[in-house]
Amino acid sequence: MAVPVVADADTLFGGTTRGLLIHLDYQGLIRLHWSPLILDEMSRALVETGRKADRAAATRHEALMRAALPQAEVPTADVQSQFEAVAWAMRSAKDTHVAACAHVLHAQHYYRDTPVVSLVTKNIRDFGVRKLATLGIEVQRPDAFLLDLFGLDESRFAAAFAALRGTLRSNPTPEQFLERLAADGQAETAAAMLASWQAGTAAL
Repeated sequence: MAVPVVADADTLFGGTTRGLLIHLDYQGLIRLHWSPLILDEMSRALVETGRKADRAAATRHEALMRAALPQAEVPTADVQSQFEAVAWAMRSAKDTHVAACAHVLHAQHYYRDTPVVSLVTKNIRDFGVRKLATLGIEVQRPDAFLLDLFGLDESRFAAAFAALRGTLRSNPTPEQFLERLAADGQAETAAAMLASWQAGTAAL
């Protein structure tokens, strides 16, 4: 069964990680979700760091993400309706909207047979991990989450990576593309994939 996932803005910030998560959804390994609030935070960071030229360019990229996964978006009103339900479990109010987005998946029964939603973020310190776990929200860093997922199904994970690599005009080699994934912060996942590829067990 596909894992329901809410990706924080800091996870979506890295282009290789962002694309990989979308292709993991295509492969049926995860069901990726975000909210307009998360995408707005991601876009502001992309502009502030110069990865996108201006807000218009970032907005166009948001549109491409929405077109790639039309079912991924959780409406802002639904997210705001869950603020109170998760606020007590947060260490920082500024990330309440991310936990609320994950809680919507439970409150509105997106996945009736799945008791746990993964919340993937680099900024774990702002989340009350144990408290959120009582709400069925498992907070994980992206590298740990992706490494676990790779271990569960190397073949489909590798297929997602290869499909993403095949969409790029730059035509990077598997090693070059793994270096990009590591540069996003997913070093352990990249190392495990490289070892598997070199052993001939994963086609990247």
